[in-house]
Amino acid sequence: MTTVTRTLQADVPESLPFICKSMGTVRADLWRRLGALGTVGKSANEVRKEISAARWYLDLPVDGTIRNETTKDIVNDILLYKAAAMQKVRKAVAARTSDEAERKRLYALLRKDQWLADNFLHRQMRKHFRHGKSQVANQFVVRSDKYGTEIVDGRLVIVIQMAKKYGEALRLATTSSGKNVSLSGCNLRIIVKNGFSEIHYATAKERGRPCGHQTLGIDKGYTEAFTDSDGGAHGTAFGSVLKAYSDQASATGQARNKLHALEKKHREAGRTAKADHIRFCNLGRLKIDARKERIRKQLRTIAYQSAQSIVDKAAVVISEDLTAPIAKKQAWKQYNRRMGAWAKAVLAEALDSVCMQRQAEHCLVNAAYTSQMDSTTGLLEGKRVGDRFYRVNGDVLQADHNAALNVLARYVDTGITRFTPYPEVRRILLSRSPAQLSVKGHELQAMSAYQPCADQSSVPVCTGL
Repeated sequence: MTTVTRTLQADVPESLPFICKSMGTVRADLWRRLGALGTVGKSANEVRKEISAARWYLDLPVDGTIRNETTKDIVNDILLYKAAAMQKVRKAVAARTSDEAERKRLYALLRKDQWLADNFLHRQMRKHFRHGKSQVANQFVVRSDKYGTEIVDGRLVIVIQMAKKYGEALRLATTSSGKNVSLSGCNLRIIVKNGFSEIHYATAKERGRPCGHQTLGIDKGYTEAFTDSDGGAHGTAFGSVLKAYSDQASATGQARNKLHALEKKHREAGRTAKADHIRFCNLGRLKIDARKERIRKQLRTIAYQSAQSIVDKAAVVISEDLTAPIAKKQAWKQYNRRMGAWAKAVLAEALDSVCMQRQAEHCLVNAAYTSQMDSTTGLLEGKRVGDRFYRVNGDVLQADHNAALNVLARYVDTGITRFTPYPEVRRILLSRSPAQLSVKGHELQAMSAYQPCADQSSVPVCTGL
């Protein structure tokens, strides 16, 4: 079984926004105090004890358990941010030196949270662990033993207990009947948003139906969500939905720019009533935000349906590691706009979540040049143009299917690991090619001095299980 987050919707009692705003003050203050060096060498318990001893928020007119649980949540967020920065620093350490003893020394300092003792680690942590800040002021956390539930007029009501000096118990009338809702033993996160409140809680999700038996390579696409190494396309509506939304968002933005200019013109001419009317009636964001949320949900649904259809076939799913940004010297504006709207993270999240639920294995491999290689020969030759891949002999392959086959082959390629830098990947691929393919003969010689990352010498790392 896996643990997932479920959401209930409820009304907004009069005292709820005040509690959220008070906890927003605490959140902003803790990020200001602890967002950089405030947690160095300290565990979560030590940081919370320090906050309690300092008595920073005892005068805040909010129930003590709400204050304490929200403070604990904020501290965990800061430490999670630091842990994510440390993962990036580990990659920088691996790229810096191939000396195993030096790597172990730096890794040990990083693991013990003593990175201030080494200048290189300190520089890298300053780069990746920048001082955080928070403007979130619409949520708080309720401890599992500080609320109860009732059924009133067929609806589930959550009653949050409060100390008497802070008023009566807080009653949140939800839109749920309470059927199949299990809140026992879990904390609640209350979020006020768009005129109603969301109640987030954790619950166990049963294991899904059995997975398939194949090993499939997966290429994440734009026209469709995924293409597998068997040639199957999954989520074919993904690209059309995304294209229609991004084009509409672009047209809306251009029209709003004209209205902004018109509003500015009227205001400068002294026609403030007309300018205020344009700003109030024509420059709002309710429809824009609603459309954006609606499309995000639609794309998320397509991504998860596609992931389910993949796991119906596969027991081992191999996909590209696209966590690192791909830099381009010349960017195509329209393409970048669409890819910016494309929820790449949702596709990866869908694969991870579905594989975990259905006990399939999800493995990540190095993504470098998987779209530029010829899957038939395994060499860096041919050319990709849109949805077609042209081989050197004149044959034409479907580009996404070709890339998926390369991803599958990359899984068993011990010479190229998940963390091998792309220049080294290129050198390895060219070294496997016939001499006539290396037109620039000096390229191999010049790049041979490049030392690969010897820290990752094993088969690509698996995630999800």
